[in-house]
Amino acid sequence: MSEESGEVPAFACCSAGIGRWFWVAWESEADARAHAPALATGYEATAARAEAKAAERVGAELKKLPGKWASGYRNRGKEGDAASAGVTRPKARIGRPRPSPGAPVRLAFLYAAQGREPPDALGHVMVARHRIVKQTAQKIHVDCEPFDEDEWARRVQEPPEDQPKTRTLAVDRVALRTEGRFTCRHAQRDLTFYASEDDGIRDVEATLTAKHDWCATLGVRFPCSVETIKAAYRRLAITAHPDAGGDPAEFRAIESAYREALAYLAPAGDAAP
Repeated sequence: MSEESGEVPAFACCSAGIGRWFWVAWESEADARAHAPALATGYEATAARAEAKAAERVGAELKKLPGKWASGYRNRGKEGDAASAGVTRPKARIGRPRPSPGAPVRLAFLYAAQGREPPDALGHVMVARHRIVKQTAQKIHVDCEPFDEDEWARRVQEPPEDQPKTRTLAVDRVALRTEGRFTCRHAQRDLTFYASEDDGIRDVEATLTAKHDWCATLGVRFPCSVETIKAAYRRLAITAHPDAGGDPAEFRAIESAYREALAYLAPAGDAAP
């Protein structure tokens, strides 16, 4: 430090992470502005300890500069170290890295589930996978058509310019997360999407159970079969039958639910037992 100039050492510090402060001290503020080499640098646990350490190294009389001087010096030091080692620092990338050519595409899906009513599959649940094409902060865009592995294998072999454009449906991410499902209208029908196949099956089975009153009367849930209905009827008849002291009105309701369930589960064209 020059005594004629009357300048004092300059000091600055900045946060370098949790519980870590970087400090730097120059011979003068003019040296700091000129990006001259520092007299001393270091790291401490707090800003106060950083200032005390700088005073210990270069003198108690310090001129404190804004923290940006310390962060700027620290960043320039990193660049200088890389340059001196012959290393080119990569530029920061915004967004997700693109897969390398030829790398397998990682597929993700949403699941469309719906209940099948007679005469198709008698209360069974059908689930179809729909490929996720694109995601944003608010929407998940899925292929309108169910995923076909053979078609996908053919598509990935074609040049991108020859591949047909995929038509998509937009699924609201917040609704899917909070409500567990999201329904879109496509080709004159509703498609209800779920995050997993199990979520779709459970929800549709619960909907089918609530839809048919005979489920509550007989104490059964979907999926159920004729054998399940007969077993439930026998169990209830033991106590509900009038000969066993049961209420005749209650038994008539059970018997009516039993016949309605058998009629629903009977194959198309067959008479209910």
